[in-house]
Amino acid sequence: MRKKVLIVTQNFYPAIGSAGNRMRNIFRLLSEESIEVEVLTIEPSYPNKSMYQDQKFWDDEVVNNSLDKIKRVPIKSRKFTNRILSRLFFYLEIMYRFTFELFKRRKDNYDYIYVSTPPIFIVFSAWIGKKLMKSKLILEVRDLWPDSLIGVQTMDHKWIIGLFQKLEKKMYRMADLIVINSIGFKEHIEAKLKKEKTIIYLPNGPRKEEIIEDKGSSEKFRVIYAGNLGLAQDIGRLKKMAQVLDSYNIHFDVLGYGMKTDSFRTFIDESKLSNIELHEPTTRQESLALIAQSDLSIAFLNDAAVFSTVLPGKIIDYMTCQTPVIAGVTGTAASLITNHHTGFVFEYRDTDKMIDKILELKEQPHKLELLRNNCKKTVEDHFLWEKNIKELSKFLK
Repeated sequence: MRKKVLIVTQNFYPAIGSAGNRMRNIFRLLSEESIEVEVLTIEPSYPNKSMYQDQKFWDDEVVNNSLDKIKRVPIKSRKFTNRILSRLFFYLEIMYRFTFELFKRRKDNYDYIYVSTPPIFIVFSAWIGKKLMKSKLILEVRDLWPDSLIGVQTMDHKWIIGLFQKLEKKMYRMADLIVINSIGFKEHIEAKLKKEKTIIYLPNGPRKEEIIEDKGSSEKFRVIYAGNLGLAQDIGRLKKMAQVLDSYNIHFDVLGYGMKTDSFRTFIDESKLSNIELHEPTTRQESLALIAQSDLSIAFLNDAAVFSTVLPGKIIDYMTCQTPVIAGVTGTAASLITNHHTGFVFEYRDTDKMIDKILELKEQPHKLELLRNNCKKTVEDHFLWEKNIKELSKFLK
């Protein structure tokens, strides 16, 4: 008898970013493994809902033909801000609407409810669903919350943080299985558990057909930054890097979105940086194509301790496109880049050294070729979805 799984997630196709793409891959691949999969999610709205009126974002025909398996609930609170109360009401509304939908399905026979964080509030919706349906609960952890709130300095009320940390422990302990997308999360989670629990490492990565086989070459040396322009990234350092690269006549593509985007756009205009191009958010396919045109990529995370456990999805995207990484990161992400020789890692504040390395590699095409080959091999060996989904599929069956 086929197993039946309900995925409960805030982020799902066609929502841009690694989270939406991740949940789409899990939905498609588990379905291909003869598992009956349904999805409960919200209407795509990040960074703005109107963006998804463009049909180019709805480019996955397999998912488009599975709309009977996907329930999208409307959310009134769609404003993304750095105000903690605004975000809290947004998350609580999602929790309420998911709980209501799960209550309506209380007589359905799901073997598993697969819930993805952040935010943690929807986990408690899923827990109610678990009780109502007598299902097992699989918890996917994509972010160490509330530690990440502390890391971006959006929350300094100790009593609230203390409450959230208690909810975090409860969340880990009530799950039947925990899935993580960064191996750096494992030790943190195990320390919160009362007893040993199965933890599966399922990293972000590409599908086979997304791996760039032939990099090609462009006339002009190009550098790219792709990803969030938010609180966890240091936009000040990115601005400095843009200014210096422009002075060396190096083309710098920034494919960014988030609450700091307008600030970065204003900086480019006021500084009259002719070699810097800020791109609008686009589809995954177009994003990978842009990354593939670049010779080097940039990754930043601030130096808060929590971010040492994170493996940003964009770093894997860079390597998927054979684009070596110049990174100001620590911990898990730094180890991956260093151990597999897919780029160079620097201290978070060493912007000057990062720029020097870019200028050095610009004159060393043979070294760049070696780094590109390492990127491709690393992704094929460790990050292919088709390989990594097998462990989760085996557990479900």
